[in-house]
Amino acid sequence: MNALLASWRNEVEKLWLRKRTKAVLALAILVPVVLTLGISSLGRMMGLSSALGGQVSIITLNLLTGFLLPLYLFISAADLFPGETAARTMKLTLVRPVTRAKLFAAKALALGSAAAAILVVAGVASAICGLLTISSSSMLEWTDSLIAYVVSVVPMAALSLIAVWVAMFFSSSAAALGSMILVFAAAKLLPVLFPALAIWSPFAYTDWYALWVGSGAGNGKLLQSFFILLAYSMMAYVSSVTRFERKSF
Repeated sequence: MNALLASWRNEVEKLWLRKRTKAVLALAILVPVVLTLGISSLGRMMGLSSALGGQVSIITLNLLTGFLLPLYLFISAADLFPGETAARTMKLTLVRPVTRAKLFAAKALALGSAAAAILVVAGVASAICGLLTISSSSMLEWTDSLIAYVVSVVPMAALSLIAVWVAMFFSSSAAALGSMILVFAAAKLLPVLFPALAIWSPFAYTDWYALWVGSGAGNGKLLQSFFILLAYSMMAYVSSVTRFERKSF
């Protein structure tokens, strides 16, 4: 456990030292600020503050989970696995007293932790912006926002594991990233071309929070979608860690 924790801290530090991590964190703060200022300006002219002021957090979350976070996770997964392999730094990491399984788990946990941290920062920034606006949000809206940000960790964690699974097939970070983007774009087109198959695609649940807020979905649909995400996560993790243990670096 100590080896896993030490490796996790090392991988988190690697992600933190990357400029892209700081850039995404800055965007997580900047997006709700810009939205709040824009809505406030429109509100003075058209009276939209009261109508949209309470939706800043949800709009911010939609931008994060729909585009920014997936792209960040793809780039980071490509960097942590094929990127380190190409740079010959993976061999140095394996010299440490840690098993390959624990090292893989540390990298996967670091990706999930980064996604959760970005969501927390965005949620706090959105809440502060909401408190500073003239519009008054109801307790229900505050509760919905909190639930939305918390449950969004689940599909982002699943997406990070799928990104790692794709990355394990490549030895070049550029090739891995390009393939991830193509897979993501194709998966997003799936509901348009084959609506009946969309329910089985993990990429269709980047806005999973929408099933939880407001009137929400029934317990049956929530459980079904949760187990779909869990199943994809387990398959991606087991397949990836198996390839990682057998791979020659």
